[in-house]
This record gives sequence, structure tokens and C-alpha cells, in this order.
Amino acid sequence: MFGGIVLAINAGCAVLDKSTPAWRDYPVTLKGEPHINLHKEASGSGKPVLLIHGFGNSIYVWRHLIPELEKQNQVIAIDLKGFGDSPKPADDRYSVYEQARLIHDYVVENDLKDVTIVGHSLGGGIALVASLYLQQSNPGRQRGLVLIDSIAYPQQLPMFIRLLATPVLGPLITGVVPPEIQIQQVMKLVYAENSTVPADAVKVYAKALKTPEGRYAAVTSARQLQPPDLEELSLQYPSLRVPTLIVWGKQDKIVPVSVGERLHQAIPDSQLFVIDDSGHSPAEEQPQLLLPVLESFLHNPGTLN
Repeated sequence: MFGGIVLAINAGCAVLDKSTPAWRDYPVTLKGEPHINLHKEASGSGKPVLLIHGFGNSIYVWRHLIPELEKQNQVIAIDLKGFGDSPKPADDRYSVYEQARLIHDYVVENDLKDVTIVGHSLGGGIALVASLYLQQSNPGRQRGLVLIDSIAYPQQLPMFIRLLATPVLGPLITGVVPPEIQIQQVMKLVYAENSTVPADAVKVYAKALKTPEGRYAAVTSARQLQPPDLEELSLQYPSLRVPTLIVWGKQDKIVPVSVGERLHQAIPDSQLFVIDDSGHSPAEEQPQLLLPVLESFLHNPGTLN
């Protein structure tokens, strides 16, 4: 990826941020901190469905699903802190736990009830943690949880994440390599081998990397992508008491389907659905296969037809 830069990189140079408080110690509400208004787009009516995108994406990742989902539900798509059109402050709080806190606070502050949280990739990890936070602080608010190719356990991080997390080189790449080239190369890894990377998505996702704030957010998020206590956190997954649908692209090269199988074993009464001919982003690659599975779960979280 990125030509000779990748050939020169020593993957061991990546520096992950170890200073993030443990999930048990993370304050769900940070007193005295500036309030962050995450960018969102809401449409439709009915029981709320909260959509959380993955690393380097934005609400644009849901473009094929929203027109159908909004016919039966209130659909709320959120840009995570540091991505899309949401604020990108120059602070050090871009961890999964910080993002989960913001999602937790959004649900509570907007008095969402019977909400189903749908998370993809990084957004899946955030949805997992936010669900644990909600179960502790506001039980009964959440109707369902959908995890799509979600991060969940300690693993070898993808090369593009390790590049961004590498001191000097990460900021250099984001500042020198044209954003469209960065996104194009990453999406080739994200998509299945027989999938075509859409030019419109490349253009939209590259937008954030064209500003210093967006580049800072990408680098900082990469360094905080894998919390140091992730293995301990994973021991809490069996405590989830919310109906859970787990969806995976069979050809996922970023987070392998074995992670989905492990999640299925860990989360009680969860359902696992594997989509053939899809890589890491089924919502973009195979929306026509993902949509009916998602709609069935939203109609009745307890069963999957």
C-alpha cells in the first residue's frame, strides 16, 4: 500500500496509545468537558435505529440501506468524532471508550427508547461498549444490537492502521500522499477481490483527510484503535442481555470471520449470518443481501427468518 513507503515500513514501529483508561474506569460522562455535537442525519419514523460507521468512513457507508430502513424505522446515522462532518478537536480522546461514551450520551440525552444500535468495524466495537454502558446505566433502553464485521478482540492490526499509528511516518503519509490514493488503496483491501471500489465513496471518504484536523483525527484514532485492556473487556460480552445479530463478510481480510464466530459463541442467544462474496463492508458491497437480514432482525430481534 502506498508503493515504496509500505515496502520500507517496519510494522513494529507502530505506537499504540496505552494511556486510555480501562473500560471499567472510563467515566461514561466527563464532567467539565466541552459538549461535542456529533453530526447526524435522521429520517423516517418508528422505533429508532442508530447507525455507527467504521474507521475512515462516514454516514455515507449506509447510503444503500437508509432509503429502505427509513420506511419502517426512525433511522439516525451518526458521524463519529473525528470523521465525516463531526468535530475533530485536537485532543487525545479518540478511543473506542470515548466514542462509546458519546454514543451512550446521545441515546440518553435524546431519550431514545427501544433503540437498535448498528455498528460496522470500529463502529461495531463502539456499539459493543456503548451497549455495555447502557446496560449498566440505563437498562431497558436498547432493543437490539447489530455487529457488522466488528472489531472485538486483540488482533494484528491492518497495515494501513499500523502505518497511521507510526510516529513521523503516519502524519507524513496523511500529509503527503493524496487522500484519494490513500482511500483507494485501503478500500481495495476492505472490499472482496471481485468487488469494484466505487469512485463516489473514495471521493467522500477522502474529504476528511484534506484538512489538518481530519488528518490529526485519523492518526490519533489509529493509535487508540485497540485498547490495552481489550482482552479484559471481551470477558464482559457474555453479560450482554440484548438481542444481537452478527453479520460478516466471508472474504473479510481486515477482521476475519473467525472473530464473528467467536463473538457468536460469547454473546448469549446471538445470531450469526455470513455473507458470501463480501469483504469487510457488506453495507457497500452486498447491500441487497444485508438488507433483508437486517430488516428481519429489526422486525423481530428474537428471531431471524
